[in-house]
Formats: sequence, C-alpha cells, structure tokens
Amino acid sequence: MKGILRLGLIALLFAGCNPLERSDLSPEEAIPRNAVYILKVHDPEGTFREVDQYLSRDDSSIGLPFLNFLQYFKDLSPEEAGYLAALPVQGDSLSYLYISRIREVAKEKDSLAVTGELPSDSLIPEEVEAGLYQKKFTRDLGNLRLTSRDSFLIASFDASGLSEDQDPMRLSLLKSSATGRPFTLFVDSEKADSLASPAMENQTKWSGLAGALALDLSHTPDKLQWTGVGIPKDSIPSLVSLFDQTRPVLNTLASLTPEGVDGLLTFSFADHNVFSENQRKAFPGTRASDSLFQTTEEVGLVFQENNRAVLLNTFGALSLTEFLQDARQDRYDYQGKEVGVLTPHSLLEEAFPSLVRDFRFTHYAVLDNSFVFSDKKEFLELIIRNINSGSTYDKSATYQSAKEELAESSSLLLIGDSDKLQDRASYLLPPALFGLGDRAELRDPLLAFQVVADRSFCHLNIFQKKKTGGVRRQGVSPRFTLQLDAPLATVPQFVADHRNNKKEIVVQDTKNNLYLISSEGKILWKKELDGRVQGRIEQIDLYKNGRLQLAFTTSNQFLVLDRNGNEVAPFTMKFSGPVLNPLAVFDYEGNRNYRFVVTQGNDIRMYNGKGKIVTGFKYTKADSPILDRPKHFRVGTRDYLVFRLEDGSLKILNRVGDTRVAVKEKIEFSDNDVYIYNDKFIVTDKTGTLFSVDTRGRTTKTRFNLAADHGMDATVKTLSLMNDNELTIKGNKASLDLGVYTKPRIFYIYDKIYVSVTDIQTQRAYLFDSNAIPFTGFPVYANSPIDLSDMDNDRKVEIAAKFEENSLIVYSLH
Repeated sequence: MKGILRLGLIALLFAGCNPLERSDLSPEEAIPRNAVYILKVHDPEGTFREVDQYLSRDDSSIGLPFLNFLQYFKDLSPEEAGYLAALPVQGDSLSYLYISRIREVAKEKDSLAVTGELPSDSLIPEEVEAGLYQKKFTRDLGNLRLTSRDSFLIASFDASGLSEDQDPMRLSLLKSSATGRPFTLFVDSEKADSLASPAMENQTKWSGLAGALALDLSHTPDKLQWTGVGIPKDSIPSLVSLFDQTRPVLNTLASLTPEGVDGLLTFSFADHNVFSENQRKAFPGTRASDSLFQTTEEVGLVFQENNRAVLLNTFGALSLTEFLQDARQDRYDYQGKEVGVLTPHSLLEEAFPSLVRDFRFTHYAVLDNSFVFSDKKEFLELIIRNINSGSTYDKSATYQSAKEELAESSSLLLIGDSDKLQDRASYLLPPALFGLGDRAELRDPLLAFQVVADRSFCHLNIFQKKKTGGVRRQGVSPRFTLQLDAPLATVPQFVADHRNNKKEIVVQDTKNNLYLISSEGKILWKKELDGRVQGRIEQIDLYKNGRLQLAFTTSNQFLVLDRNGNEVAPFTMKFSGPVLNPLAVFDYEGNRNYRFVVTQGNDIRMYNGKGKIVTGFKYTKADSPILDRPKHFRVGTRDYLVFRLEDGSLKILNRVGDTRVAVKEKIEFSDNDVYIYNDKFIVTDKTGTLFSVDTRGRTTKTRFNLAADHGMDATVKTLSLMNDNELTIKGNKASLDLGVYTKPRIFYIYDKIYVSVTDIQTQRAYLFDSNAIPFTGFPVYANSPIDLSDMDNDRKVEIAAKFEENSLIVYSLH
C-alpha cells in the first residue's frame, strides 16, 4: 500500500434518538458511486465469524486491499445489519463508511445520548462515543462523523461526500441480493484493479473475471467456498463475457480424462457461433466461427506436469474427421483406436484462443463423437489406455469429492489438486479468491471453479475442499499395469505364494521369458525357457512341506520350477517330435502323490513324484493323436481318466489305463474340452450338438444349434455356453454386442459363481454372475481371456489379463 489505510466507522444504530422523518430513499442509494468493495451484512455475528475464519489463513499478502477491507470488519464487530463500503481517497488508500437503518431505542438513565433529532453532519463528542458507543465496538475509533439520511445513519471518518448518482447495475445487484449466508460481498472490478500493487501486476485482475461481482463466503473445517454471480461490462472483456447469451451443456469430458492428471479445464456452449463471437470480441484478431467446429459443444484442456491434451465433444464429427484425415501424414492402431499423426498443427490454438495457448498438436484420436489431441504421442496413448481400462477422472477422489458442490452443466469448469492448479487458476481468478495458504485441516485439497451462464450474467462457484477419500468406481478399478520386455505370449495366470497365502502372477512373453510377478506389480524373477508354455501352469507340493512349485510343459519340455525359478531335478525333461500337449496333473486321493501325464502325438507318459515312469499304467499308446491334455474326474468313489482323440474317440479309463466306460460313437470334437456335469461326461461337436455320457456308457445327444466356433465351460452343477454374441449360464441368457468372443470361463470363489468372456475384437472383458447379470463396472479393457482370484487374501477379487501387446493389467473388484 502506498499510503496508510484510514479507518471509517462501522456505524451502529443511534441508541436513544428519536425517529427521523422517513422517505423512499434506500440505504443502497446512499452508498457513494465510487465504492470499491461493499459488504452487505445480513448477520453481523455470522459475518464476523466467517471473515475471522477466512483471514486466519496463512498468506495475507495476496489481494492486500481486499483483505484489509475484511480485516476492519473483523476488528470492529458491529451488532446491527447494514452496509460497509470502502472508498478510495488517495492513491491506493481506502476510507470506510457504514450505513444502517435507524430504529427507536429506549433511553437509559445514565446515558449521554443526545435527545431530539440528530442534526445533519453533527460531530459526536469523544465522551459520547466512549459512553454510548463503547458497548457497540471492540476498539476505540477516535472522532466519528455521523450523518443522518432519511431513515438511516451513515457513520464515517473523512469519507467523501454522498451522491445520489448511482450505478444502475450495482444498485440492482444490491437490492436483489438475497442470501442465507451472513453477508454478501460486492466488488467493482475496475476500481478494485486500480488499487493493485506492483507485485500484483502478473496476477489476474478482478475485471479479468467480471465487470462486477456479488459473492457469498462459506467456510467449514473441510471447505472454503465463494458463490454468487458475475456480470460482464460491454467495455471490458472478461472471462464471464465469453459466455454471454449462451447456455451450458452437460459436462462429459471427465470421462475421457486420465484419473491421475493434475487438472481439467473445460468450456461448454450450446451454440458455438455465439461463443465464437464472444471470443472474437475478447481476443481481437481471432477469426470468426470455423465451420469445422459448428457442432462442438464442449472443449477441454487436460494437463499433467508438462503434458497437455485437448478434448472435444461434438454432436456431429464428420467435417472435422474429414479435415484431419486429409491433413494427417500417418496413422496407426492403438488398443482398438486409430491414431492420426500430423506435423505440428495450430488449428485448436486458432479456434479456441481463450482456452488453448501455445499448443500445436501432432497426434489425435477419434472416439465416436469425441476427439483427443496431444502434442505428445505418449500422453495420447496414456489417455486411450485409461479410457479402455476405465481409469478415468470422473471416477477419481478429486472429481467425486468436487461433484457434490457442482452443477451438472458448466459453462466453465476448472477442477484438480489445489497445489498443482495455482498457476492455472491464476490465469482465471483473482488470487484473493483462491490463493490463500491452506489451513491445516485442508491438507491436499482440491480446487474447483465453475461458471454457469444464465442470460446476461453468470453464476460463480469457487471452492477449496478436503477430498472425501478414495472414491472410486463402484464395481471395478485398475490396480496396476506392468510392461514386459516383449509382447505377451500367454494369458496372465494367478498362482499361490505359499509364504503368505497371497497370489502372484505368472506369464510368458514371445521371447520365451517366464515371469513371476508380485501382488504389488513387481517382477520377482524372469527365466528364459526353450519353448512356449502349453496351457495352464499347475502348482504342486512335491515334497509335502507346504512349499509350492510350478509344473508345466513347453513345446518340447516337461519342467518343474521352485518359487525362485530354479529347475527341480529330475523334472527337466526334453522331448523330440511333435509339440507337447499341456501337462495333466492327477492327485487321486488328495494326498500329494502326484501323477504327471505328458502327451505327445499318440504317446502317453505317466510320471510319479520322483520323475519315474509309472509302469503300472497301461495306456501308453493311443490309436490316434491326443487332442489336448487328459482330464481326471471322480464320480462317487471311482476315478475316470478321459482322453479326446483326433479320430473322434472319447476314451474313459480307470487308474491303470483300462477302459472304464466304453463310448462307441465317434464325435467330431469342437475346440472345447470335456467336462463332468450332473455326474455325466459332456462334450460338444462342431455342429453344436452336446453329447452327454453317463458312467454306464449311455450317450444322449442334445442339439443346441451352436455355431462351429462356440465356447463351453462347465462345473458339476453349472453349464455355460457362448454362441455368437449370446451367453448362456445355467439357462439364463445375456445378449452382448456383436463380436468375436473367447470361450466362457467359470470361476467359483467364496461360494459365488463368476463367468467371464472377452471380445477379442474390441478388447473388452465381461463378467457375469450365475443369473447372467453383468457385474457393475464391466466390460473393462482386456486383450485376452481373464484370470480371477483373491490376490490379497482379503476376500476381494482381482482380475488379471493382457493389456497391451507387451503389458498386463490387474483390476480389483469392490
């Protein structure tokens, strides 16, 4: 401040005076036209409380004239409602006056009050001030000048003369304001800007927001909020003038924004032509409305550290799509989305200078009627990944916490982490409204600023708020992704960690590296194998001591690895000839006396737990190549070993390899396995017929009219079929979008049935319950079938799947 701020009285009612002659003149009309700030005090006690809380924040150097204005009200503590006005006197100095209605008050015996009418411009003696007014104020005010004006009093110190020459806009604001808050603050932006110190030159001025403002303050331990209205002035371009004569649309761009960004700033408008004309007035030299953006309704800027992206939402994307296709130099597919590559282009900077500055995009993607633009390939791909995985900003704790305070449709919406938004917010808001230091109870707060256009003015909502915690999407959320050294060759699979009963993940890449990954997403070890793992990896307790090993076949090996990836002798067996089938592990009595069955072409080898051939097993040579790993089932007290052969034979044997159930009919097997269902062996053929064989060999055929590439999975009581885009679970049906779906897979976890399928065209994984009802939050992005397990032993289920070509993802259900 250049000069010393000079205190004007917050005047109270004149106790003991006779009522004055009244007229139609209102207190609002007595406020001088040159007032900079006006505080309309509805509830003095509540106003004192709110102002005191606001000023208790740390940084009192921001917006100094504004804060000193509030400081004097805090110090003076009036008892009656009225108006506190700040008037400029010299340079950036302020003088104050308070206007309040007169009411009749009974005289006190010992009062020094003046009787009769109060003469205009009378000077109150010091002893009167000390005697009469000491009850009303918390500090000595010095000499006071009281002026009577019709039915109200004006108390001031060295205030300029009053004038009836009023600003109609301000007068309308003052008279129409009605609030449940203790006070309303009015700011004349041009006059407030004239008081700015040199240190504030690089900050947004009041007039940059609106020509005039009327705001209410709300303060709680978890939130500090300004709400009210802003009115543009024709002579001054301002933020709210961009939305003059427009109306907002429903905000949707948060659903395209990655969850972990620093913040999001969006503009929306029902008529792009109107917005474009407002923008042209505010930014001289801006070209008129571009026909490419005629159908644009919402434009947003996403920022994360040094990364930026622009989002567009339209109701018709044809023109812009065609323009971009003509301009691009290259294209490529990324997670099912086409990405265009251009030389650095200034199209968005030229079309939306009010939002987009110094931004020349090089990559873009079209998502239905929405567009994503970025100047960095990596950031665009991050956005696509998060959209596909469902890890978007509208599910974040920041957005969900702010949403409670926001209207659904915004002309402007800025939202993000407060400490990361200071620079962004300083372009839009006077720092006095958001830049104060955070209170201790508002640790890591969010910051939000919302403008909602309404005819010739805008509703404003500015707040800092404590986040309400980890608010995430109900149903499913990404837990982690992990990138490997090469593309994935197998489906990620959960295995048990015997040390803590948690789950880990095994997966192999195309360079034949096998990985073990912790529940936190860290690679524990990587081992290069000679070939590709066949089918699922089995876990065994070879030494019956609770320590688990991994057993599997590759294209030419039978291997057992310990938890550290070391090979367990003598289970490092190599085979020449045809590719091995997946390993079958039988534990007939559940006593860990394992039988390992390795099949290759027509050959069958059964090994015991010491790696020796089981000589008592007779079925060592099949009449035809074996199609897949054999299966072991127990029905009643009997064991059944089942083999499917290439010639259509279904062999059902006992433990020693003799035929236990004779199946005479040859079956042209589909790609589905054989299962036990309702104590019968079931399998399908390529015509979609289901064969059901009982333990006496009686065969029943049921024609389901399934496509040749249908999928099937079954447990003893549950049958699931996937035919084209129709999923059936226990007779319940769900129709999915047209696609190419994997076989259904049934999981039974904590007495609950889960059934999953994946559309490999759109890379979407679906999850259903036993009634064919989808779980909340699905489908999710996945580039393979999924595996399901409780990874943390906390009775919450996780999902593992291939994500990109060289990465996997784990989701959590909740």
